[in-house]
Amino acid sequence: QFIHQINQTDLETAVAETRAKSYHEFVVLLKMIIASSNPLQSTAVTFLMPNDEKLSEVVATPEHLHDFILSHSIPTVLLNNNLLHFPNGTLVPSSQPGRMLSMTNSGKLGTYVNNARLVNFNVWMNSQLKSHGISSSITCNSPISSSQSMASLNRHGRVYQLEILYYL
Repeated sequence: QFIHQINQTDLETAVAETRAKSYHEFVVLLKMIIASSNPLQSTAVTFLMPNDEKLSEVVATPEHLHDFILSHSIPTVLLNNNLLHFPNGTLVPSSQPGRMLSMTNSGKLGTYVNNARLVNFNVWMNSQLKSHGISSSITCNSPISSSQSMASLNRHGRVYQLEILYYL
C-alpha cells in the first residue's frame, strides 16, 4: 500500500506547467482520481502521459479510471536521464500492483515503455512529481510475479534497484 497522498501544492504546480503543453486531459483525469474516495497515495510519482489527442482515443470507464492512472505511473521519481539508461528489457514496477513496465532503448529510434515511445521528457519538474509525455496509452500485459521481475532485474549479473513504496 502507498504511504502518503500526493501533495496538493505539488499537483497544482504540475497542473500550471501543463498549460503550455498538450496534457490537459491527463491532468483532469488525475484531479478526478485525487478528488475521489480512492486517491493516489504516494509522495513521489512519475507519470507517463499520453497527449490530449491520444488520450481522447482511450476507452476508459469511470470504474477503470483509477487503474488507468496507476498503469501510467511509476511510484518513484525518474528523470529522463534515469529512463534513458535502463538496459533493454528492464522491468520497472508501475503504480498498479503486480503490473510491470518494460523499458526498451532503441538508440535513434527512441526509448519505449511497453508499446509507448517517450516523446516529451520532464513535462513536470517539481520536487516530488515528475512526468514524461508518451506517444500512446500504455498497453499492460498480464500481471508479472515478483520472481519473474527479479529474474529480469538480475540480467547480466547486475541488479537494478528502484526505491519503491510498496511490495510486489
